[in-house]
Amino acid sequence: VMQDMVPELDDLRRKRIFGDNELRQIVKRRRDFEYGLQKAPPKQQDYLSYIRYEVALECLRHCRSKALHWRRRTISDFAGVRRLHGIFDRGTKKFKGDLRMWYQHVDFCLRSGSTKALSRVLTRALKFHPREVHLWLLAADRELKCGHIKAARALLVRGLRFAPTSSKLWGEFLRLEVRVALRLRATRASGEEGLVPGEGKPAEPTASPWAPVRLLFRRGAGRLAPSPRAAATFLEQAVECLREAQENAGEVEDGLGDFAGEVRAALGEHRPGVAQGSAWDEAPEDVALSMWRLWWAHERHCGSAW
Repeated sequence: VMQDMVPELDDLRRKRIFGDNELRQIVKRRRDFEYGLQKAPPKQQDYLSYIRYEVALECLRHCRSKALHWRRRTISDFAGVRRLHGIFDRGTKKFKGDLRMWYQHVDFCLRSGSTKALSRVLTRALKFHPREVHLWLLAADRELKCGHIKAARALLVRGLRFAPTSSKLWGEFLRLEVRVALRLRATRASGEEGLVPGEGKPAEPTASPWAPVRLLFRRGAGRLAPSPRAAATFLEQAVECLREAQENAGEVEDGLGDFAGEVRAALGEHRPGVAQGSAWDEAPEDVALSMWRLWWAHERHCGSAW
């Protein structure tokens, strides 16, 4: 590790970002940190202290490089971030069960723009923490931002296998499917999908783009029904998804209308005092109030006359 930083130090000296005395101090501090990591048993605080020092050093290097108007990127512009990823990797290997270390690495990936490293870190983190819902959401969001809809869907499906009663996972899955349906609807409207061979005409769609949305909503509502708080959160997200779909779709079509009807029916059926089951009879007061308010607000949005 110490030998690997020689080209970086030479580059920092050449660019006059750090002086000789400062470089000697950097070498000494890094050597001390490396010795600390070799101690048995290793301490998590040693890794975190090392990381804090390197982050501060990288910020100082960046500021001085900018002040000196260095535009051409050289080895010293990449070495600091690479070293920090290496320290994080060593730390998460030693402390696999500590979520704080994993989240700090994820945060560093986001702040440093290390997009490839982020996907790798999330994959490793999920291997050791498959029931951590937020990690699944981060991983799926990362795939969506890269335009990988199938990969994002697969991640959410896997996440629900480990956390089948997570209202957040069900809600984000529903939001994904709504946006896919809107995109598919726009594609069909522009005639870019399903051309009839030899005629160049759009083929008649074989299924409504809203069918997966409706199926997912029914499954989510049914799976979360025994838990009033989770069901209330999911239904609130479903209403938001429905409003987004209605605003972007423009005209109401059969599939979207059916989805709207199912959401409205579910809101009515899941009101405390109306819903069947002991869990709903004993629903917390804040959940009961939120469900009634959600149902009432949605009825007014639908234009019900009283």
